[in-house]
Amino acid sequence: MRVLRGQEFHPKLSAQQFMDSFKDLELELLAGSAGLGREIGNPRIQKPGLGLAGDPEYIHPDRIQILGATEINYLSRHGGPDQRQALETVLKRGVCLFLVTKGLTPTPALVEVANATNTPLIRSPKTSSYVISVVTDRLLDMMAPRLTTHGSFLDVYGVGLLLVGESSVGKSESALDLVVRGHRLVSDDIVEIRRRGEILVGRAPEMLQYHMELRGVGIVNIKDLFGVVATQAQKEVDLVVELEAWREGRSYDRLGVDDPQTSILGVACPYLLLPVAPARNITILLEVAVRNLLLKRKGINSARAFARLHMERMGSQKDEP
Repeated sequence: MRVLRGQEFHPKLSAQQFMDSFKDLELELLAGSAGLGREIGNPRIQKPGLGLAGDPEYIHPDRIQILGATEINYLSRHGGPDQRQALETVLKRGVCLFLVTKGLTPTPALVEVANATNTPLIRSPKTSSYVISVVTDRLLDMMAPRLTTHGSFLDVYGVGLLLVGESSVGKSESALDLVVRGHRLVSDDIVEIRRRGEILVGRAPEMLQYHMELRGVGIVNIKDLFGVVATQAQKEVDLVVELEAWREGRSYDRLGVDDPQTSILGVACPYLLLPVAPARNITILLEVAVRNLLLKRKGINSARAFARLHMERMGSQKDEP
């Protein structure tokens, strides 16, 4: 399977960056200030539960540990040396940070052990359910694996179409033609793709949003030229089309029976190689490629239906006397 080229990033967030990025949660540092450089390695959060009861193997140290009313009440009821030992066992695993919700007061033992192990202990007045929802959703975006690649990205008939290919092959011109025909531009020249689960989401870098570079014309603002309806902030990547200058003697797919794919951040995505040559209307071909993908999603594969019909005709001719 072909792999889309580009520069990959797998972002991580330090505890200090977390505090700076979630000021709306009114975060307060209670202990473990020396550990603010610790990295959050997973956007999913965890409630420690059994870990506080003496089973630390259930703790994922790269996740934020949420301490709500249940956890704080448990620690308050089970004090003494046993609690301290359980906390030390858990915190020595290198937990990135503890986040106490509802403005609850942590036990003195928790504060002590957090300071002793340099584990950031942070508090928010917000409820656990609200904190979990906000933190998970935002971290999934902030820490999503991402790929930066050269290309043009558009919404065509509701399909996220990513155009890639060598420089000067006509990606921007094709994108402009699609915009003129009523489709929406997401990004031109540089496309940032983020993986959220098995979904790929493409967007433009902030500096390049709405802009397009056209050789001989210069940089234009698509939103100013065609209105806000001609642009879109982000879109799922559904189809990758590589534009290539026609190479004499190269074999290009003429039937379309197979469904080639390309890998983007480990996720398979439909892929087409489209040769560019004089007299070929690339824009119409791109629209047809998108419409054909929509038909395939409905279970209608014209190429395979044609191949099946051809085989049936060939078989019937062999049976004739």
